[in-house]
Amino acid sequence: MKNKFFLLLAVFFLGTMLRFYELGNFPISLHRDEAFLGYNAYSILKTGKDMSDNLLPMHLESFIYSPAGYSYFSIPFIAIFDLNEFSVRTASAFFGSLTILVIYFLARQLFTHELSRISSRIDTNTLAFLAAFFLAVSPWHINLSRTATENIIVVFFLLLGVLFFLIYLKNGYRYLFLSFLFFGITLLLYQAPRAFLPIFIPFLILVFMERKKIIKDKLILGFFYLLAIILPTILILVSPDLSLRIRSLSIFHNDYTNTVLTEQITNDGVARLPYIATRIFHNKIIGHSLLFLENYFKHFNFDFLFLQNGFPDRYRVPMMGLLYIFELPLIFLGLTYLFQKNKRLGIFLLGWILITPIGSALTSDDIPNLQRTLIGFPPYVFLSAFGLISLLGLGRRSFGIFIFPMIFIVIYGLGYYLVQYYSQAVNYKTWYRQDGYKNLVYKVNELLPKYEKAIITNTESAPTVFFLFYNKYDPSLFQKATYLSSHRSFDRMNFGKYEFTEDECPLKNEEDGGAARSSGVKNILYVNSALCKEFPENSELLAEIRRRDNSSVFYILDSK
Repeated sequence: MKNKFFLLLAVFFLGTMLRFYELGNFPISLHRDEAFLGYNAYSILKTGKDMSDNLLPMHLESFIYSPAGYSYFSIPFIAIFDLNEFSVRTASAFFGSLTILVIYFLARQLFTHELSRISSRIDTNTLAFLAAFFLAVSPWHINLSRTATENIIVVFFLLLGVLFFLIYLKNGYRYLFLSFLFFGITLLLYQAPRAFLPIFIPFLILVFMERKKIIKDKLILGFFYLLAIILPTILILVSPDLSLRIRSLSIFHNDYTNTVLTEQITNDGVARLPYIATRIFHNKIIGHSLLFLENYFKHFNFDFLFLQNGFPDRYRVPMMGLLYIFELPLIFLGLTYLFQKNKRLGIFLLGWILITPIGSALTSDDIPNLQRTLIGFPPYVFLSAFGLISLLGLGRRSFGIFIFPMIFIVIYGLGYYLVQYYSQAVNYKTWYRQDGYKNLVYKVNELLPKYEKAIITNTESAPTVFFLFYNKYDPSLFQKATYLSSHRSFDRMNFGKYEFTEDECPLKNEEDGGAARSSGVKNILYVNSALCKEFPENSELLAEIRRRDNSSVFYILDSK
């Protein structure tokens, strides 16, 4: 027993190191989403209000009304380590590490009394240990654990919800309350559970709850389900503000789909197709259904799971998938063997995987999406562990045949991933991580005392929040600026001596009687996008801001 405890402790330590090592420096640069979550947490810590001047908000107006849960979980770490990249990402790394322990106990709960039917040599502890190990070294889970992203915490509470539901089936109602409490917390963290849980929880009940359960049990389950899951989801959907992000990303508001449909109807008219045929074959139901199915099945592509073709781009590691390629045969073997030995568990894990992409498939950007579908990652871990344990349980003589090559393959796979992450990813499409803003803020601050103000382009993305974040700007002062401003675009809201513009080139040449004349005003510091290739007349280049890959991103200019 002590040996098993120390093995689990060793796996937990490994997983924690993989998530915390150089956390403030890798991934490079702070993405705008991380900056918004971090500065809102800092603002709530200092004033009790978010940067939009809302008292203890459940959703962040400045972040398209996304749930505020991650910001609240970040507050203790920001209080301890101050506002920086490390403190903002620590909540993800912390809960990502704890998930290793949770998945161990969930695996034990799921597979208790099942392995004895398969092999007397291998017990549930071994399978649970393997599941914890596969999660600890998973590229998918490590990547997201090292960024300020809500879905890592979602997975932690989702697994706790499933764990306590299974405990409830054996030990009573107090665990059911905890189960739905943990499920409900996920709704305060991220959008994906709002599409996932209304389907997943009934599925969970159907798979594991015995049919002979009395009516009272079913009524209590229904009450918790409606109160903790359905009611909050409905309230969110009917709110114009809280559903803004959902509506803006929905396939039903996708311009491309609507344009294709209009083109099809026009072509039908040119071809003189009967009106009834057009209505049957070219309508919104068919168009949106086809897009949904296309999006849905993209999440099961080999390219998505085992190569580098997942979205958003900022999470990609070059030549590295979400899962290790060696897991592919283990997953198939585990699923096949599980259906033979315990169909209920096979149906549960497969159903979990199949339900997961539904919400993501209803969106119109970044498909297939590795962030929204992380909630479907745990079944792959269980199946990989079960596939490996099936190989190891084939017989004593074959044990050594599989175990030693497998150890080598796993070590090589992890080593390859770490090289790609810490070496190759540093210069991989750095513009997707808003690389350059940190240096820009520091350089502008160095030069600004000599100038009346700075006018800064927002071409890259959300400059306001980066200047707030890296300056640790007093949230109460920004809240006053927010209150007085009728401009509610927090990506480029002016404050202090900083003015932000949609103009790619705030300082440029203008035509004046056929001659070029600078648009600049003296005593103003200008920040142009590096896409502005020509320097205006009578201007001086004060600094050039470059990304890690040495590409130019900003020019800081003075108009003479």
